[in-house]
Order: sequence, then structure tokens, then C-alpha cells
Amino acid sequence: MIRRAALTMLLGAAALQAAAQDTPSLAKAYEGRLKIGAAIEPSQLTSAEAPLLAAHFNSIVAENVMKPADIQPKEGAYNFGPADKLVAYAHGQGMAMRGHTLLWHLRTPAWMWTDREGKPATRELVLARLKSHIDTVVGRYKGAVYAWDVVNEVIDDKQPNCLRKDKWFAAVGDDYIEQAFRYAHAADPKARLYINDYSTEEPAKRQCLERVVKGLIARGVPVHGVGHQMHVSVFGPSAEAIDESLSTFARLGLENQVTELDVSLYRYQAKSLSDSEDTLLRLQGERYAALMKVFLAHPELRAVTLWGISDSHTWLNHGEYEGRHDSPLPFDRRQQPKPAYTGMLNAAKNNLR
Repeated sequence: MIRRAALTMLLGAAALQAAAQDTPSLAKAYEGRLKIGAAIEPSQLTSAEAPLLAAHFNSIVAENVMKPADIQPKEGAYNFGPADKLVAYAHGQGMAMRGHTLLWHLRTPAWMWTDREGKPATRELVLARLKSHIDTVVGRYKGAVYAWDVVNEVIDDKQPNCLRKDKWFAAVGDDYIEQAFRYAHAADPKARLYINDYSTEEPAKRQCLERVVKGLIARGVPVHGVGHQMHVSVFGPSAEAIDESLSTFARLGLENQVTELDVSLYRYQAKSLSDSEDTLLRLQGERYAALMKVFLAHPELRAVTLWGISDSHTWLNHGEYEGRHDSPLPFDRRQQPKPAYTGMLNAAKNNLR
């Protein structure tokens, strides 16, 4: 006999699945024009968000489990299990799979920087380890992951050479980005390779990113596109600034992708809402519609990935934002569609004719 609590849980899950299927699919609305993706953790595959993921998305990316320190926490000891689950799910659902990320200063394992004797690792050793990591990870998912964020957040517009002064730069020099792209291309020549960063719509950041990318192109480095994280808010940046950034890289013959989209209800670094939540959610819906219109105006942009599925799981309520109650995604904490969802759906209806 099924206990009442278990029965309630089963009925609740069934109701969520039915609701997700009855709501017009975002993926189908943009079918043939944009992949609609979500960043997820393996646990979400069996969570209350799972029906939404299956119904509204046709692409996924690992939120964390493919980052270097997560997938190779100790040298030569790979933790492929969580990433394998996501790749298997994508394959089973007929979804596209993005890879995130092969190199990021915030999630590089500590062993990368020292040799066996505890001394600082040489440039040659660091590059050999990077190549081994990329060969192993990209090689494992060759043919299953169609695009990789090869390097993540390497641009610093306050530096004369536009590169972040991190351990990668200190250990290797300014060609570590080039080497990472060459290693990734050799490991899977068919994968699309991206340089991924935030605030790409800000003029100084955009100009620095353009400078770095032009240098890579001039040296024959296999960089195929720019990933624009797009962690924005209802207050900015402007659609015009985003359009200019996308146009900048399209003119270079590169692909664009939106890789980490969410729309905060808060002003930058604010801890409280500046208006009623109902008003801000309405503005958020308008914002999603305006953003999707810009994205659709760029034929070189073929994928938009949301950094999450619903408001029940978002980085904007954790870490430095702990205690805040942001709602940045198209579905709310109960997995119900919001004005943001309607904005995305209407943008497809109004701009795909």
C-alpha cells in the first residue's frame, strides 16, 4: 500500500509533468532557428524541474561538473560519472550538449601549479598537464559534445594586454589561450570552439575581447565563436549595446552564442528590490522578449542557453547573493511559467515568420 506522502509526491510529479507538456514548448517555438539550452546539475534530471527540462529545452550544458577542478580533482584521477550522466541524458533525449569549460582560473585544481617536489611548475609542465586534461576530456566526449567553452573569463580590460593576470598567465605567458584552443581542436576537429566571457556588451570589455580574438585569428588559431554569458537585469544593459557586441564579432566572421542567460530583478549589487515584485516580473517579461528579438536578428547566433531551468535553482541566490530572493528565469519556484516565459514565446511568434 502506497503511503499518503508518497502518493502525494507521485501525484505532484504527474501534475508537474502534465503542466509542462501542456505549456507550449520554448524549444519547439524556436525550432530550426535557435537551440534553447539550460545549464543543469545531474541531480536536476530527477528533480521537480525534470519535466520542464524535457519539454522546453533541446540543449544542455553542465553547470559545474565539467569544470577542471570538478572533473579532475587530482592529477590523473578523473571524476567522469556526473558528466557522463548529462551526456547520456542529452543523447537519450536527442538534445545538443555543450561543454563548459576546459580552462577557468576559478576552478583550476591546485595540483596544476606545483611539481612533484612541491616547487612551482614550469611552463612546460603546466602546458603538458593542460594538454593531457584537454586530450582526455574532449577525447572522451568527442562527437557527443558539439561545442566547448575552451577558455572562460580570461579578459581583463584594465590590463594593457587585455588578459587577466592570473596563475595561467604567470605560469605560461600570454599564449596559454592559443595553446588551449589548439589542443581542443586536435582532440576533436569537428567541435565548435568558443572563448566565453561576461559583460561583453561593455565597450572597454568588448574592445579588449575583440583585440584578443583578432590576434588569435591572425595566428591561425581555431577559434570559431564568442560566448556571451549575458547575466543581465531588467535594468540593463541596453538592447543596443548587446546588438553592437554581437555585431562586432559577427563582422569578424565568428559565431555568437548566448551561453549563460538570466535576467535579475535586482539592480547591480543591490540587496533589496527597487519596486514591487509584480512590476519587476512584468518588466522581466518585456526584457526577455526584447533580448530574444536581438538574438533572432543575428543569423550567426544559433544557440541561447539559460543558466538554469527555474527559479528554484539559480546561482543568483547563493554565494555573494546569499539571502536574496532573485527570480531570474522563465519558470518560477513552483515550475510554473512566468511573464519571462511569455516574453520568450512571444518573441518567437512575432519574429519568426
